[in-house]
Amino acid sequence: MDYKNFKNKYIIEGELEVETALHIGSGKVEGDFDGTFIKSGDRGYYIPGSSMKGYLRSKVEGLLVESPFGLKAQGELLNEGDVLSIFGFTSSDLKGKKEIEERLEKIFGKKYANFASKVHIEDMEIMTETQEATRDGIKISRKTGATVKGAKFDYNVIEKGNKFKFIMTLENIEDYQIEILMLGLKELQNGDLFGGKISRGIGKCKLLINSCSYIDISNKESLKDYIFNGKMKNKDIKSLEKISKITM
Repeated sequence: MDYKNFKNKYIIEGELEVETALHIGSGKVEGDFDGTFIKSGDRGYYIPGSSMKGYLRSKVEGLLVESPFGLKAQGELLNEGDVLSIFGFTSSDLKGKKEIEERLEKIFGKKYANFASKVHIEDMEIMTETQEATRDGIKISRKTGATVKGAKFDYNVIEKGNKFKFIMTLENIEDYQIEILMLGLKELQNGDLFGGKISRGIGKCKLLINSCSYIDISNKESLKDYIFNGKMKNKDIKSLEKISKITM
């Protein structure tokens, strides 16, 4: 399968609701504050799509690489090669990993040195009238485990109830790969920790998926409507979560 040959496209939309509080920082201490919310002009606060994609990838890796039970598709044991086939890879990711190279060759039917990600998550802009607060933080010494005298800083949080727009686009993706991604999002759909400073009791969020639109090459009239009018078909969300292609 090659991106030069269009196969399908899915757009999955929803919202991420903050259930406790959410810290989104730059990772840099600025004055007496431990990073600011990430901003961009008039857009206000947003969660970078790369952060959500990193969360999703880590969940998928946990399922396919780190779990002790093993998942299968079409009788084949899934491994890190399946993660790379979804999220993309370069030749350096494959160096010295014969088992993964063999798995990728089975998936694609030929060898690839580089492959683009099938997953794109847009920057998640805030949907609500922002409720924010500043909280106190105290630095802890890694050597002694005690607080460092005078090392106080503040950090900002977005409070409970705020919502962010979630839009994930999938291109040229297999049915079993969609199921893998939905399994990866399952914990967040039930309420999971996300963002920074989660050890401070913040970061619990819940993802609600509202809709899925798609287009594929199976129906030429629908494909024509998409090409010329940008219209896509609707798909039942439950059908995405139905685990029929994956076994243990």
